[in-house]
Amino acid sequence: MISFLKKTKDFVVKYWKIIVGIVYAIGVWVFFKGRADKVKEVLKVKEDSHKKEIAALNDSHAEEIALRDEALDKYHEIIAKIEKEYEGKKENLSEKKKEEVKKLVEENSDNPSNLAKLISDKFGIIHIEGGEE
Repeated sequence: MISFLKKTKDFVVKYWKIIVGIVYAIGVWVFFKGRADKVKEVLKVKEDSHKKEIAALNDSHAEEIALRDEALDKYHEIIAKIEKEYEGKKENLSEKKKEEVKKLVEENSDNPSNLAKLISDKFGIIHIEGGEE
């Protein structure tokens, strides 16, 4: 037994740095093992929070797209309605002008120079009288 203790003492004296390194490594591993679980838990919470934020952003984006599409649909409806009204008014205006011109022609069929003057005044057309030479 004494020889065993002497051999053990000689081994420890010769390789004490390796033994201290192993004990230190085991101590560090035990100390940080508990902290690693906490770090993993923090990372999991952070990942869950990040996923919730992304889901909220995606929902908000989808809502904005839906509102934009709805606004575009309304815009196109209004534009179509305005164009339809414009075409109707344009046709009415053309018909009114035709009726006015017809009425002026009927009233002034015997006086062409007066008719030309009335039409130019009424519709903003420039009339240049031709001279006879």
